Amino acid sequence: MSTNEARLLQILQNRSFKRGEFRLASGDVSTYYIDGKMSEVYSEAAHLIGEVLYDRTKELEVVAIGGLEVGAVPLTTAAVISYFHHGREMEGFWVRDSVKSHGTQKRIEGGLKRGSRVVIVDDVITRGTSAAKAVDAALDFDCEIVLVLSLVDRLQGARELFQSKGINCYESIFTIRDFGVEADVREPAQVIAR
Repeated sequence: MSTNEARLLQILQNRSFKRGEFRLASGDVSTYYIDGKMSEVYSEAAHLIGEVLYDRTKELEVVAIGGLEVGAVPLTTAAVISYFHHGREMEGFWVRDSVKSHGTQKRIEGGLKRGSRVVIVDDVITRGTSAAKAVDAALDFDCEIVLVLSLVDRLQGARELFQSKGINCYESIFTIRDFGVEADVREPAQVIAR
C-alpha cells in the first residue's frame, strides 16, 4: 500500500465508515456503511483520491475516466485534476442514471468520444450494479473498458457481475476487510436481508 493509499484509508475510516444498521440501495440492511462523499469532497482526501487513481491508471493508455453519477463525479474530477498536475491530458465523463428530458438529452456527460479506451470508477461497490450501468453506457458508446476501479469493494459479488458482462479487469483500492469487517466473498457479508 502506497503512502497516499494509507493516508486515504485513514481518512475514509475516520470520516466515512460507520457501524450501526443501515438500509442499502439494494434494500438490504447492513451492519456498517461507508459514506464515501464525506471523504470525497474533503480537500485532503480529494487530492489523495486523484493521486491514487492517477497511480492506478497512468500506464493503461486510456483517454477517459468516468462512471455513474453521483458516486463517480468527485472521483472523476479528482483524477482529471491529478492528470493535469502530472502534465497529462485526461477526459472525464459521467453517466446519467436516466437521460435528462431537457437540453441535449445526453446519457453521457463530458467530452467522451465514441470508441475511446476508458476506466470506469465508482466510490463504494456492493454488488456492482451502479458501476455496471456506466459499463453498459460506455459499451453502448463503443468504448473499450480497460479497467473498472472502485475505491472500496464491499465484497458482495461485483467481480462476478462484471465477469458476467465479459469485463475481467476489475480492481478495488480497498476492500471492506481494510475497515476491519470480515467478508466471505462467496456470500453477502454483514448483510441482514429484510
